[in-house]
Amino acid sequence: MEGLCLNMTIHPFCDRFGLATISLPVQDLLNYTAIDSMVQRKLSGMQRRKIANYLQERELDHVFFGPVTLSLRDVSQLARDEEGNLYLRHGSKLSILDGQHRIMALGYVNEQMLKEVRRYEKKLAALKLKIRRQGENEELKEEATQTAGLLEQLEKRRLDLVETELSVQLYVGLVEEEEKQLFGDINSKVQLVSKELGHSFDSTDPLNLVIQQVADHNVYLKAAGVEKRSNLTSFNKNFTSFSWLYSTSVMLFSGRLQTSYELARRVRKAPATYVEILHQFFNTILPMMPEQPGLPQYSTSSRVMQEGIALYAHQYLFKNGEYDEKGLQCLQIFDGFDWSHENEDLIRVFGSLDNGKLNLIHEKSLRKHVKMVELFQSLYKEAAESEALA
Repeated sequence: MEGLCLNMTIHPFCDRFGLATISLPVQDLLNYTAIDSMVQRKLSGMQRRKIANYLQERELDHVFFGPVTLSLRDVSQLARDEEGNLYLRHGSKLSILDGQHRIMALGYVNEQMLKEVRRYEKKLAALKLKIRRQGENEELKEEATQTAGLLEQLEKRRLDLVETELSVQLYVGLVEEEEKQLFGDINSKVQLVSKELGHSFDSTDPLNLVIQQVADHNVYLKAAGVEKRSNLTSFNKNFTSFSWLYSTSVMLFSGRLQTSYELARRVRKAPATYVEILHQFFNTILPMMPEQPGLPQYSTSSRVMQEGIALYAHQYLFKNGEYDEKGLQCLQIFDGFDWSHENEDLIRVFGSLDNGKLNLIHEKSLRKHVKMVELFQSLYKEAAESEALA
């Protein structure tokens, strides 16, 4: 029988409807689902791109998304074969009540991977044609072999992704108004997962594994305190949190505000190297800070300060993309540094708030970070000139 085989049992629900739980491959979800704009919110391109980027940047073969909720209004679209198995008739569609962005993102990633596969297929065909025309050419043969291997890997990854099964909660017999009510009930009290939990347990991002290792084993960092439950507040004595530690590491390793696929690729290739670099960074800077650097009376408790120091150190640690073991010598300017809110250099650059503290309020840009790096560079230059004169 043509259509989608549904290996499920429909249970009575509220005396009038049916409810079933089933696992469906991503490919079947793409083929047999539709979005009803009268029930669903408007599709957000940004949200779809975020999920798609998550899948692409982390090179995931399988996904572990939460269950999606679908609805089958017309029961007549179901049929049974001779063995009694339920089928969704060919051409029928299941309405998406929850999970539209996840399904659309998976479809988008599948399309992008198909385009990449076709591009390499054309390249391989052109190489084979050149080999036939030019005869024995070892360079062309080697390139063709590498292209064929890459093509095989890409297609395997694409197939693994679309064959991944997602859990589906399927409602049977709901009308449009009831679907609207169910959509509202599902989404009315959504509680987002804390970023700290994500950085603590998400191992798909290799940088999370790096900061987890350092947070668990670095003696100085453990003494300073790493908050694992939520972002820091002015009443928290911990020096940093997992989300702060993550952004600080991104700036130390890449000199950028946001992580990138290139950084993830480099960390995934040599995680032990980046763990060691982060260990050395904290082993060098934390002994120069106050005994409890997370206390609010010190500028070290500021996220801008922590990220600014990492951004400053990056320029000396990674010159022209190559790691320099001696780069951490730049941190010697902090030996005897005034970490209080009365530091005249910091007041001159950032100013003070009404409460007398430095204006180190975090912003979604690198404006303050750049000012801080410029200040540290001038101090480093002064120290180098003084040492030369001596």
